[in-house]
Amino acid sequence: NENIEKRYDPREKFTWTEQECDKLLKSLRHTSDHKHMSYFIQELFPADYYAYIKKPMAWEKCKKKFDDGQYDTLGDIVEDLRLIFSNALKYNAKVRELSDVSRSAYSSAIHMSRKLEAAIDKMLLSVADRIGREKIDLITSQREMEAMRREEEEQMKLQWEKEHPSKVEIKTTIKVIHPRGSRRQKPTDFEFPFYDEEDDREDSQDDTLRHAKSLFEKQIKARAAMKEISLAVGIHVYRKLDKRAAARAWAYRMAYTAFVERKRKEEKLKAFKKNSREESSCKQTNMCVSTALNDTNRKQIKICLQKKSVSKRKLLTSL
Repeated sequence: NENIEKRYDPREKFTWTEQECDKLLKSLRHTSDHKHMSYFIQELFPADYYAYIKKPMAWEKCKKKFDDGQYDTLGDIVEDLRLIFSNALKYNAKVRELSDVSRSAYSSAIHMSRKLEAAIDKMLLSVADRIGREKIDLITSQREMEAMRREEEEQMKLQWEKEHPSKVEIKTTIKVIHPRGSRRQKPTDFEFPFYDEEDDREDSQDDTLRHAKSLFEKQIKARAAMKEISLAVGIHVYRKLDKRAAARAWAYRMAYTAFVERKRKEEKLKAFKKNSREESSCKQTNMCVSTALNDTNRKQIKICLQKKSVSKRKLLTSL
């Protein structure tokens, strides 16, 4: 969970961690995704939204929190962005079959959540690469400074020898003092002058030079080994993230297949229930009619048929 390095002055450029956050936010606002993202930009929620969702979230709210410097780590902004689409899936899951808007919002949440996870994976690769390079650069700079310090001490030593020529063999001294509770260091630091009555160990000048040369060669080997280790770690992280992305894609495919199968079964069950209700209603209607006809106490219906009489006057007129 990498901390976000914040600017002291808002007019300054983004730091590299702020640039990664800005890229993550902008990855959800491409023109091609305007149709899907239109549901999640502003905080426009239905009246009953707060009854189902405890912590509403929208893209503009995440952007404002980022601009105000309220996010301390990369995990915080990732959590809020994921919350946008998880809330949409939770709210529209039960009503998507009853409303076209809910169905569209649910499918858009699935689409954008997949795009968000892809952007998060890309960001993690970039951050891991940056952190690894910074650690390697730090170790390299420390070793280069140590080598420069040793070279400067060697020059000081040669200059002292020129200024104090003598036939007597000059011996360099290396004094190693380990205070209690302090971290022990290798006896690689030269001290001047080269004579000390309280020395624990004295080596000749040739032995000291050979020792310094061997230390330098070890540093070169260690640096090469560090590069190999960092490359191996980067490859391992990349493979892990690749496997994670493949597993997530497989999970999405299985979930979609299960969703289609469940929807087909629900439609089949609804059609069966509808047919059953229609058959039962027909049977009940037929039973009611037969029961009414067989009832002896039912009210009798009388039908009178009368022949219409034609008057003789009208008959003569027609003739």
